[in-house]
Amino acid sequence: MSRSALLVGATGLVGRHCLHRLLADERYAEVITLGRRPLEHQHPQLTHHIVNFEQLADYADVIRGDDVFCCLGTTMKQAGSKEAFRTVDYTYPLQIAELALTNGATHYLLVSATGANSSSWFFYNRVKGDLENALQALGYPTLSLLRPSLLTGDRAEKRTGEQVGEWLLDVFSFALRGPLARARPTAATDVAAAMIAVAQNPTPGVQAYEPEDIRRLK
Repeated sequence: MSRSALLVGATGLVGRHCLHRLLADERYAEVITLGRRPLEHQHPQLTHHIVNFEQLADYADVIRGDDVFCCLGTTMKQAGSKEAFRTVDYTYPLQIAELALTNGATHYLLVSATGANSSSWFFYNRVKGDLENALQALGYPTLSLLRPSLLTGDRAEKRTGEQVGEWLLDVFSFALRGPLARARPTAATDVAAAMIAVAQNPTPGVQAYEPEDIRRLK
């Protein structure tokens, strides 16, 4: 039976790969995307909506899909403040989840982060953990939390700090084994592939996928 997919963050590092995979998947008759600007990509199955994320309730009728793929995310540098970062990485994904659930969505797939924990000393991990907890409280039939480590891939913008981090982790990846294996960088293409694999064979309830799980599922 054909399904519909809602993808948020289609122009991001993981979202771009996810979009291509969704459009190539015959199980999805329609792929709906939300964004602030037009998409360059065009496809018969693709429906793109330009939205104001500050007024998501105004677009409630188009925030729909059987499977919701949330690839939204920013950095402190891009956001400019902790408040702005939390808005993008917590408020928007949660509001989209609420609206999509009201419209009949049954599976929400989130790109979270390894170390996500609402009690973490690190603000980034704490926000991710808060979002995971809030999503669980919504009661989705299936909630899939993908927790990659540092993401690698071709970004539209260059992030010097992350590039240095990637290089260091790559150099010392031979030492990251056993419990430390989850610190190895996670390829964005692997995350997208894992998301599609999880959507194709969903496990009801709340499921968390750590970096080693993502590499296995790709």
